[in-house]
Amino acid sequence: MAEPEQTRKKRTPRDFLRIAFRHRGLFAVGTSLFAIAALAAVPYIPQFEKKYTGTAIFERRSDAAVGLQRRGEADSFESIKLTLEHELKGRTAIERAVEELGLTKGLPRGNDGQLTLKGTKDKQALVKRLKEAVGARWDVRSEQVDLVSVSFTHKDPNRAQQLPNTLVRNYINRVSENIVERLTASRDFLQKQVQGIEQRLAAATKRRIDFEAEHGGMLPDSPGALQEKMREVGGDIDSVRRQQTTARQTFERLNALAEKVQENPDEPFQVVKGPNPELERLKEQLRTYKDSLQNARTLNHMTEKHPTVVTLREKIAEIEKQIEEEPEETVLEKIYGKGAGNDNLSMALAAARSEVEMTEGELKRLQKRLDDLQALMANYSPIRQMYLDILGKVRDLEAEKTSWQERLSGVEMALSAEVAKRRTHLNAVQLAEKQFRPSSPKLHYLLGFALMGGLAFGSGLVLLANMVDRSVWTPQDAEKAFGLPVCGVIGEIVPPTTRLWRGARRFLVEPAIMLVLLAAIGIGCLNAVLWLQEPEQYAQWTSAPLAYLGERTAEVWPTLKQAL
Repeated sequence: MAEPEQTRKKRTPRDFLRIAFRHRGLFAVGTSLFAIAALAAVPYIPQFEKKYTGTAIFERRSDAAVGLQRRGEADSFESIKLTLEHELKGRTAIERAVEELGLTKGLPRGNDGQLTLKGTKDKQALVKRLKEAVGARWDVRSEQVDLVSVSFTHKDPNRAQQLPNTLVRNYINRVSENIVERLTASRDFLQKQVQGIEQRLAAATKRRIDFEAEHGGMLPDSPGALQEKMREVGGDIDSVRRQQTTARQTFERLNALAEKVQENPDEPFQVVKGPNPELERLKEQLRTYKDSLQNARTLNHMTEKHPTVVTLREKIAEIEKQIEEEPEETVLEKIYGKGAGNDNLSMALAAARSEVEMTEGELKRLQKRLDDLQALMANYSPIRQMYLDILGKVRDLEAEKTSWQERLSGVEMALSAEVAKRRTHLNAVQLAEKQFRPSSPKLHYLLGFALMGGLAFGSGLVLLANMVDRSVWTPQDAEKAFGLPVCGVIGEIVPPTTRLWRGARRFLVEPAIMLVLLAAIGIGCLNAVLWLQEPEQYAQWTSAPLAYLGERTAEVWPTLKQAL
């Protein structure tokens, strides 16, 4: 008899627990059977088809020379990301990889070897499916290097390995070719810029040299320095004038001697005088006698009347008188105008004339220098400004040349590295490896599906059994079912045979059934684990289950025996 709607609404959680406990056997069997069926049937369910995921990782370095974007530039990260994803897994990239891997060999083709209409549609569908299964993810984003991973999920493990590697390799090669083209164009452009700036710098340098040659020595750093140079030149002029005066006097004296020699050739034209040697001798003799007199009076204690002292004084007086009579100078040499003397006079006269001419030329040069400095002082500001403008132009061109040259050197280095396939901008860090274990479905997902599905299935059986069950279990159920009050309860009279059967069922049949169900669940879990993680052992298990269990038991039994 079905329960009224009002009664069902008033049930508490305790009532549901009582119902579940009442039908616990059905719940356990239903849950176990569903879990066993799910674990055994998982390999044959299309929704749980095994899929393998291969992942290739490459690094992407930022470099302004090749146009790769850096932080702070106009393009946002999202635009860069979308562009990279299009280049990596766009339709064109997928089609190139499909052709390279030979995935279009089985498609319908015409007599000319080209794909038919159906073949083209199949190819487009294949490319679309592969494109949807390819994923590109930005793993690391930094100022120096970015790490990007390309993954592909497919039921074929070989294809899961090959496709991401092919996509990454093609992308790197394609970008490398583009980089080489851009670097070559940048190098040619920079070379033209360097050549142009070198020509302009050469012209500016020539103008500076011409200006310095035109105003040689007339380009001081300040008016004070210009005045200092004028004072120096003025001092040099005074020195040269004195030297000129001396040279002219010497020349006039030698010229007068030459004229005198011509008039009186027998007389000496030059008398060389010098210190009188006799006077020096007398002075030395006087010092000797004075020393002797001093010794006689001091050391020998002689008096003024001693004969020796008197004699020494007389000698000293006599020598002093001779010194007064001797002249200070005496004729040392007389030069006559004949022979070698005449030649010496001519040479001295020529040297004096040459010195006079030289001083006159030097004086003219210094005077011109002084006049130039005075003129420069008068026109200092305009000339100085012109010179500074020329120097500034040269410095600016040199700095510009250095800048262009540095950029050219950087581009040439990057081009050489890229041509040498050193991959300074893009480099495959990790290629996809051969896949042995599927990425989907996950083992814990399968076990969770079996457990939750079993619980739901067992709960459904319990609810269904409770709905069709008309048994009366409690006095309250009797009152609700018959509408009569219950005055007393008589316990069940269980005969010995029934009691024996219930004991056997409780302690033998039910535990045996539970052991069988647990063993079946264990075998189902083993089936799922081998199917997902050990394909080779799964093949052995499906072909000969008992032999496989015997082998595994033989391997595990020594370890269990030792542990026990």
